[in-house]
Amino acid sequence: MSGTSDKPDQDYILSVGQFAKLCGTTRDTLRFYYEQNIISPRIDPNNGYHYYSPSQISSFFFIHTMRQAGCSIKEISDLIHSSDKDKIVKLANSKILDMQKELYLINKKISALHLGMWILGKFEGHKSGVPFLDDIPDISVSKTEIRNKENAYHTADIASDISVHLSKATPEGSLSTFPTGVTISYADLEKRHYVYNSIISWSFLPADNFDTFWLPGRLAVCCYQDDLQKDIEKTYRKIVSFIKKNNLTAISDLYVISLINLYEKEKQHKYFKYLLICVEPAKTS
Repeated sequence: MSGTSDKPDQDYILSVGQFAKLCGTTRDTLRFYYEQNIISPRIDPNNGYHYYSPSQISSFFFIHTMRQAGCSIKEISDLIHSSDKDKIVKLANSKILDMQKELYLINKKISALHLGMWILGKFEGHKSGVPFLDDIPDISVSKTEIRNKENAYHTADIASDISVHLSKATPEGSLSTFPTGVTISYADLEKRHYVYNSIISWSFLPADNFDTFWLPGRLAVCCYQDDLQKDIEKTYRKIVSFIKKNNLTAISDLYVISLINLYEKEKQHKYFKYLLICVEPAKTS
């Protein structure tokens, strides 16, 4: 595996430059591998030139692949010099697992950005504060119940609950931290009792039905809200009115997702929210 071949010296016909070009690498990399004794050329005793065998190309790409998988030079050297198949399998499997975890985290970040961009995508087509009916994609939800619901009117009232929710969303876990928001029960909306009952996060990643669950439907009454529309309670009332006017039945809480929520130096509140409640047509007798 290391490139110290048992074949005659005449097999070592490739100069350093030729071998580097065939492998798509550099002379410096080959020199480093030689110094680490993981791929060894033949050294011409007359002029000191280094020559490689075509059979060492496979050795180079084994080393290159293991390096890309995150193996250290020491790990690769141990494998090469022991030629232990079980060690190779064990190390390769551990690196595959590491890369799968890394891929999951990357997909999680991509999913969060896709979801945020999906929310923003239809904003230009709808007026702020005006409800509309829409077909939505599959969205999974993670939820943390608010402990003192009756006093949960503002973000400051639920700071400890937000902390609990975010603490569950470890980098390696299935829970997302963006986009995040709150929910209000439909019963409370009808009573104009606008208290939050849970902290939620959304994701395009599949629900695991343990920490995350699917939204209960694909049909939803939606609404955008920005800081130009100061009275969000008026929007809440419009949503309830829209549901009743269109003979719909609410099948979820109202989700209030905050994409942007800033307080500037001048204490001006800048925000952008997306409101959604899953519905279905009311059953007729």
